[in-house]
Amino acid sequence: MDSKKSADKILYSGLSEVCHAFYRMYFPHELIASSIDSILKKHGCKDIIFFGGLVDVAKILHEKGYKLTFVDYTEEMVCEAKKILFDVDFVDFVVSDMRTLNLDEKKDAVILMGRIMTYMYTDKDVMRALSAFRDNLKSGGILIMDNYETGIIDNGNYFNGTVELKDNNRTLRRISKMERKKDHPALYEWDCIYENILYDNKRIIKTFSDKGHILRAFTKDEIRSLVEKSGLKFMAHMPNFEKRSFITIAQKR
Repeated sequence: MDSKKSADKILYSGLSEVCHAFYRMYFPHELIASSIDSILKKHGCKDIIFFGGLVDVAKILHEKGYKLTFVDYTEEMVCEAKKILFDVDFVDFVVSDMRTLNLDEKKDAVILMGRIMTYMYTDKDVMRALSAFRDNLKSGGILIMDNYETGIIDNGNYFNGTVELKDNNRTLRRISKMERKKDHPALYEWDCIYENILYDNKRIIKTFSDKGHILRAFTKDEIRSLVEKSGLKFMAHMPNFEKRSFITIAQKR
């Protein structure tokens, strides 16, 4: 892993609690889980690999009867996941880079929701990840992933502006600015500040700065081409819960 990705990993580890809280408050977990559930049922999937920080989506899918293997590349985010999934059976937890995942048993589906491929800065990275997904799937197994879309990722206030979320005695505020740095692949520099505001007798503000973060976006044609080069069968693109990203479905031949 290069120095920039190592720095991202250290940063993400340090911000794991506030990032996880932001995900929990921002994303429409029931809607996302319902969309995934309909795809999984269509293909008869029961045993799934779930990547990333949308742990509440993973929990909803488990409640719908799916066996889960939860994967993240930091110990810190796996610990956050265990806090949500602590009381459920049939969940395995794995710390692994998606590009080198190697499970003992092949699964029915691989799920990446939360636009996790945004950290795959080169096509080589993407191909390694897609190949790992393919190798951990049963024949006929499916991949469900979402990605930011080139030219649309920076629309709205999610990456360019302020997002403020409130829950009980806590307010999370994220102030962001994004600028496109490279066209091929489409790389964007994103600077943000998280303000974690707690109300417990007095107002306490903790600030976390994230400067020079690099995110990648994809066109639909680009993702389809990469999927097909990996040996997976492209099936479809679908709308996501937000306009700045899209869902792709692929299948192991």
